Amino acid sequence: MRLHKIEIARRQIEVALDLHFNGGDPLAVITLAGAAEEILGSLLKRHSKPAAIHRVLARMERESGEAQDFAEFSKNINRVRNALKHARDPGEDEIDIPPQEPISMLGRAVGNYVMLKQSLSPSMIRLYPVLKAAASDAPAASQVSRAK
Repeated sequence: MRLHKIEIARRQIEVALDLHFNGGDPLAVITLAGAAEEILGSLLKRHSKPAAIHRVLARMERESGEAQDFAEFSKNINRVRNALKHARDPGEDEIDIPPQEPISMLGRAVGNYVMLKQSLSPSMIRLYPVLKAAASDAPAASQVSRAK
C-alpha cells in the first residue's frame, strides 16, 4: 500500500472523529488526531502556510496583547499528546488529561487539513458545532496568560 501523507492524516482524523462521536477512548482520539495534526503541520510548513498551532498562538497574542515564546507555547499545548506517546520523563508516568483535550486536538488536526485541502468531510463538518461550543466555554486568552 502506497499512501500520500495527506491521505494518512485524513484517515487518522476520520477514525479519531468516529471514535469521538461514538464514545470511544479519548486517549486514542488524542493520539490519532495528534499524529495527523503533526503530519499536516509539517506539510503546511513546506507550503509556507501557518499550521493550527501558529494560528492559535497568534490569536492568543492578539487577545492578550502579550508576545509568547513559541517553544514554550508548543511544549505546553502538546504536553498531553507527547506524554501519550513517550515515556522518557519519569515525572510523566501519570498525567492529568483535561476533558477538552480530545476536542482541542481534533480541532487542530481538522484545521490543518482544511488549510491544505480546502475541503471538509461530513465528519469534519459535524465537528464544527462542537468546536464552536467548546470555544465559547473556554476562558479568554487574557485570562489564560494571567493564570500562569
